[in-house]
Amino acid sequence: MAPAVASPSLTTSDPAVEMDRETLTAQPPLVLPDSTWDEYVAIDAAFGSRRGARIRFLQGYLELMLPTSLEHERWKSHLGRLVEAWCLDRGIDFFIHGETTLLREGEAGGAPDESYAFGTEKEIPDLVIEIALTSGGISKKSFYQRFAIPELWIWRQEDLEVYRWNSAIAGYERTQTSAVLPGLPLPDLIACARISGASQAIREFRRRIGMTGDA
Repeated sequence: MAPAVASPSLTTSDPAVEMDRETLTAQPPLVLPDSTWDEYVAIDAAFGSRRGARIRFLQGYLELMLPTSLEHERWKSHLGRLVEAWCLDRGIDFFIHGETTLLREGEAGGAPDESYAFGTEKEIPDLVIEIALTSGGISKKSFYQRFAIPELWIWRQEDLEVYRWNSAIAGYERTQTSAVLPGLPLPDLIACARISGASQAIREFRRRIGMTGDA
């Protein structure tokens, strides 16, 4: 395996590598180029159970980030709980895939920060949520397009980027609405996700969407 290099040393011309210089303050992930699928499987087995570990493989690049921060877990939890509150209020059946690893043998492997299927249980989730608190690393859009995830949310700089899968171009297009959760008021969800306390955030979101009762 080639020696570890920090992702900023990789070139922006490589489509598998995200070089977002706008973000943030945390330590960027390490990316190992020229890696193999077998190396990914071995490292994932060795470190994958460690709390907060993030190991991802995409076409010869191996990304390693650990541990995740309290801030990362807070954003992930807030967004997930708000999605669940919306589903409960609108009577939408949902299935929590969480951090279940996605695998396409030899090509791509890794776990999302949070994920859900809606309506019926499915092998591949309908929605993946990613928390981007660092710059660089494997492109999230490039990774998830290998699985044709219908919708990808990226929380970046306290704002939400929503990407919808377009099969005609075999890629993602940015959108201002959710296709997998029609009618979801994203501005209200974003505003409530920014509230520091989880219970306060959920209560405020329920108030905004007119949710009543103890659901």
